[in-house]
Amino acid sequence: MVGRTIIFFKGIYDTLDVFTDSLIEAFLQMEYSVFVYDALHTKKSEEDLYALLSKGQEPCTVITFNNMGYNLTVPFSVSDKPRNLWEFYRIPYINILMDHPFHYDKPLRGAPSTAIVLCTDRNHVKYVRRFYKNIRQTDFLPHAGTELRCKHKPLSERGIDVLYAGALPAFTVSALIPDLKAITVPDAEKMTEDVLKELVMHPEKTTEQAIEEYVKAAGVDMEDNELHGLIVKMRFLDSYATSFFREQAVRILVENGIRVTVYGGGWNQCGWSENPYFQYGGLIPAREVLARMNDSKIVLNTMTWFKAGAHDRIFNGMLAKAAVVTDDSSYVRREFTDEKELAMFCRDEIKTLPERIYDLFGHLNRAQEMADCGYENARNCHTWKERAEYIAECFFCV
Repeated sequence: MVGRTIIFFKGIYDTLDVFTDSLIEAFLQMEYSVFVYDALHTKKSEEDLYALLSKGQEPCTVITFNNMGYNLTVPFSVSDKPRNLWEFYRIPYINILMDHPFHYDKPLRGAPSTAIVLCTDRNHVKYVRRFYKNIRQTDFLPHAGTELRCKHKPLSERGIDVLYAGALPAFTVSALIPDLKAITVPDAEKMTEDVLKELVMHPEKTTEQAIEEYVKAAGVDMEDNELHGLIVKMRFLDSYATSFFREQAVRILVENGIRVTVYGGGWNQCGWSENPYFQYGGLIPAREVLARMNDSKIVLNTMTWFKAGAHDRIFNGMLAKAAVVTDDSSYVRREFTDEKELAMFCRDEIKTLPERIYDLFGHLNRAQEMADCGYENARNCHTWKERAEYIAECFFCV
């Protein structure tokens, strides 16, 4: 066995549990020891974790998603005042962010001094380095996919024409919206309208880029910390922009007679959801989504406003041997060739999407070749095993 124990957290979000289970399997195959902190059994998990750390028999490293466990403290039996657990035991805390860092302002500002933040978009790496000087190390770690161990049916035998898995955040984002009337420099209500218009007209821009450009154009001089505070308050714009293109991609398909099956919250609130080509499956567990991908001819993806990263929908779809169709990013363009491993489209060319989908259906043998090629690429380069090996090579000090 390798002389290191990897600490993981589970039991909060089922999607993150799927990622975590894949990493656990990979590290066990690499002969590392693994400790799982189960949030559904907090008391026992804490007792077992404290017992493990107090022994100090071998080095430990935390690998977690979206800041889980960042603020655990040392028990009073060990320290007479609250102290961060990972700092006290000098344990590297590898924090993989699945979303934009501005969604996690408080935990990132309060991150342990041992934190290493890994972002799934290169622009997010730049953002952390600029606005979170307390983070000692930040790097890029692409999303990855999970393969179900089952026989892959040929596309011609699959029951779902096009599958989209993901919520419409516009219907759940209300809790993020601040009191816009209270933000007067610049005028937040006007900024909301203008920045959203800018993101729709220029979808290659990041949300933080559009906000900063607006602030400068308005003649407002802001230090980085003040600008960052404004971006965090206005981060709901990111969700609205994501929702706009996500809804547009599905809607344009069903209105052109292409049957799309959708899983995720919010879609039943769309004014066009009664369209007979729209099949709404509601909310289902993350592993069930993977099973449905294995019965899909085409897996459709739109990014969560990532410009230099990817989404696990891409790699999950490829590992399901489906034909993946996705909007592009600089990362996706570097990793793949259009119509070889997957099909790509630009957001400003979304009107061509039905034609692209019909072309795949009309040339199913060619679509099958693309699905097969995508599968081999993802299996060799874009699994959580690949990511685990990268983490071990770059961040484990023997």
